Amino acid sequence: MTDYFIGDLQGCYDGLQQSLAEIEFNKGKDTLWLTGDLVARGENSLATLEFVKQNDSSIQTVLGNHDLHFLSVANGIKSKNPKDKLEDLLNHADIHQYCDWLRHQPMLLELPNNKGYMSHAGLPPNWSTEDAVYYSSKLEQILRSKTYIQFLSNMYTNTPALWSQNLLENEQLVYAVNGLTRMRYCSKEGTLDLNFKDSPDSLPNDSELIPWFDFDNQRFSKIKWIFGHWASLMGKSSNPNIIPLDTGYVWGNYFTILNWQTQETVKVPAGINKL
Repeated sequence: MTDYFIGDLQGCYDGLQQSLAEIEFNKGKDTLWLTGDLVARGENSLATLEFVKQNDSSIQTVLGNHDLHFLSVANGIKSKNPKDKLEDLLNHADIHQYCDWLRHQPMLLELPNNKGYMSHAGLPPNWSTEDAVYYSSKLEQILRSKTYIQFLSNMYTNTPALWSQNLLENEQLVYAVNGLTRMRYCSKEGTLDLNFKDSPDSLPNDSELIPWFDFDNQRFSKIKWIFGHWASLMGKSSNPNIIPLDTGYVWGNYFTILNWQTQETVKVPAGINKL
């Protein structure tokens, strides 16, 4: 049995199938771990989501910001963006089944052998791993409840940007969903910046922003953290225990597949006709 990890699929069904063929994935023995953002921007979100849903006994995934956005569009909270190419999925007769399956997926997963965790964006600043487990669970309870649409309608805000135990409960949950699915940078004090998306090399010289994983490096001294979301990192981080796996397949780059047991990676390049 082998555990394979792969970055954001973003509706790239053909690339997913090519990747599984490349590693000779065995659905009866192996497990595929996905960093979220299953849908949007790629050529076939419907086929991608259907494949993951039908094979979820062999697949583990967390929710990403594009997955939550799809749920918001499907429930009339947000307007669809033509760039997301979600029409086939949104118009499908079984749209509610897809939504129900998706909203029952976790925000956080523990890695094999208790070696760390995986979330879409990362571990928010000023949080311990225990905080991540606790607030992920609270988010999952809400998304799986009958009131999840109300939460989706209230989560589209960048504030609060700084964590405090004194925040109101709804503020804590908004911070949690932003930290777990949207975060890239923060200040040295831990204030989230949800606007700048480029690589750390692109930061202005006078910038006070740091990548979230450079905030309190001691948090990752004994655990690994796998995430997606940040394609411009191209799989690079300042800490060997921090493993970014979104390497921009949907933008014409490649999928990175990590073999957990050997820690070796395989790169599957996008076709020449990709975005």
